[in-house]
Amino acid sequence: MKTPEKTEDLSTEVSKVNDLEKSTDNSESVIPNQEDTGINKSSDQDLSMLSPQSKIKKKKEIIVKLRVLVDGNEDQNTFNKVKSLQDLWKQIGPISDSKDKSLWSTYNALLDRFYDNRSIYFELKELDRKKNLEKKLVICDKAESLIEEKNIMKSVSQLNNLHSEFKHIGPVSKDRQNEIWERLKSASDKIYKRKKEFIISIKDSLQENLDRKKELIKKLNSFKDFNFSTIKDWTKKTKEVLSLKDEWDLIGAVPNPASKSINKDFWNTFKAFFQKKNQFFKKIDDSYKKNLQLKKDLIKKVETVMDSEEWEKTSTLIQNIQKEWKKIGKVPIKFKDSIYNEFKKSCDHFYDRKRIGDKDTIKLYQDNLKLKTSICDEITKLSKKDSINQDEFFKLQVKYLEVGHIPKENIDDLKQKFKKSIDLVVSASEKKLNKDEFDKFKFIIELNSLAKNPYSKNKIIKKKSDLIKKINLIESEIKNLKNNIYYLKESVAAENLKKEYMSKIDQSDKEIESLKLQLNLINKV
Repeated sequence: MKTPEKTEDLSTEVSKVNDLEKSTDNSESVIPNQEDTGINKSSDQDLSMLSPQSKIKKKKEIIVKLRVLVDGNEDQNTFNKVKSLQDLWKQIGPISDSKDKSLWSTYNALLDRFYDNRSIYFELKELDRKKNLEKKLVICDKAESLIEEKNIMKSVSQLNNLHSEFKHIGPVSKDRQNEIWERLKSASDKIYKRKKEFIISIKDSLQENLDRKKELIKKLNSFKDFNFSTIKDWTKKTKEVLSLKDEWDLIGAVPNPASKSINKDFWNTFKAFFQKKNQFFKKIDDSYKKNLQLKKDLIKKVETVMDSEEWEKTSTLIQNIQKEWKKIGKVPIKFKDSIYNEFKKSCDHFYDRKRIGDKDTIKLYQDNLKLKTSICDEITKLSKKDSINQDEFFKLQVKYLEVGHIPKENIDDLKQKFKKSIDLVVSASEKKLNKDEFDKFKFIIELNSLAKNPYSKNKIIKKKSDLIKKINLIESEIKNLKNNIYYLKESVAAENLKKEYMSKIDQSDKEIESLKLQLNLINKV
């Protein structure tokens, strides 16, 4: 049996969670406790997909151009040029490089100088900071909503994205910087606390799963040394082992260090059990194949004599072979019917020839067939008459039953013909006789069949016993009814009940008379 693939270990998930926590902690460390001017994610895929070196180069070019604009004389296009450089900086996006922090500081300082030294853009700067405040407030709302999120790992992942988005939004007014940051940090701390609790619970669950799997291995080990001698025992124990496997599959992952060894222990024992089972059934299959060969040898023995004309000698030989056949055990299931049919065919071949060889017997069988067929026709004619002559019918029935054997190939057809003719008479009699006469008529038909059948002695005895029991039972019921009538008090209800009881007693008396009549008929057989 193939071992199912091992499911992913939850301990691996714990490692991923810890890595995520470290990355989150790092993302927190780069968010200063003072206002940063961030860069939004760009939709320009060409710039965002540049290599880190190319991005640094681009940012240096932006800083050079920005410095020229900040230190130079202002004109009507200066502000648009600065905004264009800001957009370009945002499109490039953050870089995982220590140089990026230095470039960012220079870039941020130049922007501050630009906005602080030029009163013409002060109002625009305040408007921009208000918009940044609104965006950061939305981020804080989102972060706080994650506190109650059921999937804590999903919360942590989304929180990291919110931190990144928060960082790259531009500055807000200085009097709101600490407030907005503390709000985000407070929500983050609560989420990280839940994450740590979750990791601890996972570790506890992994250990619990490990303990349960160890218990299952102990149970499975109890099957290790079993060697059963019957198919029934192996079938029973196989169900128990598969039940343990189902339990194993339902248990979750275990701590990563123990995962490999505990899985190896379980599946090695599991495979060992089925290897022993396969060995047992291989022996069974070998014995079945041996039996099959023995039966084939017996068929060959019959085939060597099935054309013999030494009827008595050969008949005795074949009968001995048939006895030997019965002593041989089972054969493979797919050959069970075919091998038996082959054996039967060879035996039947001899006995069919033996019957044909006895010409006088064959002629007698044919005469019996004609006589029985004509009797069936006579019975059928009786059913079509206006009144049923029961004496004539019973004579025909007994005559049919007393006729001897007929050819084997005609037995089934003639049985059907005889039954059909009897059914026609019975059906016609039911319409022409009252119930008692009809019941008696049917009973005599059945009795004649039993009386003329040499193998029906036990059936007659049982029938007689059943009739006596039924008579006794009804007589007992009549006695109870009469006792009940005796104890009834005088009243209208009592009189009605007496009438009901008397009616039942009359019906029971009639039934007893019918049963006694049947009993007398049986006694005459």
